[in-house]
Amino acid sequence: MLATPPALYRIGAVSKISGVPVPTLRIWQTRYKAFSPATSQGQHRLYNDEDLHKAALLKTLTGQGHGIRLIAGLDNAQLQQLLQTSADLGRTAQHRSTPAQAMPAPSTLAWGVVGLALAERLQSAQFQTHRTGQALPIQQIGANLEEASQWRLEAPLDVLMVSVNSLNDQAAQKLVALAERLGVRRTVVLYGFGQKNALAYLSNASCLVHRNTLDDATLAEIVQSARPAPVAHVRAWGDNNQPIPARQFSDAVLQRVANIPSQVLCECPRHVAELIGQLGRFEDYSRECLNQSPKDKDLHAQLNTMAATARALFEDALRMVATHEGISLQDLP
Repeated sequence: MLATPPALYRIGAVSKISGVPVPTLRIWQTRYKAFSPATSQGQHRLYNDEDLHKAALLKTLTGQGHGIRLIAGLDNAQLQQLLQTSADLGRTAQHRSTPAQAMPAPSTLAWGVVGLALAERLQSAQFQTHRTGQALPIQQIGANLEEASQWRLEAPLDVLMVSVNSLNDQAAQKLVALAERLGVRRTVVLYGFGQKNALAYLSNASCLVHRNTLDDATLAEIVQSARPAPVAHVRAWGDNNQPIPARQFSDAVLQRVANIPSQVLCECPRHVAELIGQLGRFEDYSRECLNQSPKDKDLHAQLNTMAATARALFEDALRMVATHEGISLQDLP
């Protein structure tokens, strides 16, 4: 049985060596049970080498976007494996990319904040002690929705964070209209008092809605959750970025192929024809979402591209299966 390493470090030393602020270490310990330090005779918490290593690993992983709530309970071996997996995936993605395909992501996100007190709080040194990484890249600050409506931006904001004391139907509609006009990817609303209909309206518009909080640690979690997920950039088709072919088979052809008795044990013609039909329907659906939801247009554009690419690949598969089984893929008169 391995001996427990001696507890030698007080929290200040752990902070200095690992680079994690003392308040953050305390939150990770008390709220998320990341550490179980010993206690000296003088009632000082003492940390060992394993704790020190874990603090450094948690700092790196949270900096990569992993939520502390999900990884705090892992041991060092699991955290190291997670870090290695992330590194391997990054190298694989870099190896597969070519200059024509690669689309570099911005190093920072662009934030807009409505509410002077909120903006001052987000930029304060006290709030920064509850976060890892750089300060928030706030590019626009407005005192209220009316002032924010006058913003003229060169590029869309990634996150719009709005603080309002009272939230009614009119304010909710103004807020959603502002986010759509600015092309915001993620909208976060902090409110003091809100009407039920207004809250439902914002939720239906894909806004993140929270009661305003005086707890900096909770606000830091809200900020972390507000970061939009990166949108994958997918090649349209083939090896040379060729356009995705238009749909090759009508619904009538797919239905006829699906109904033909097959000599293949896994009934490939029927399964492939059904998949093409489902992918085609989702391709149409994602295009309609693209037209109806400008707020999420990047996501729906990617979903549409992925569905169309998969549909075209399975059309090639259907040709291969049809040739094997001698099935005609021509429309019948």
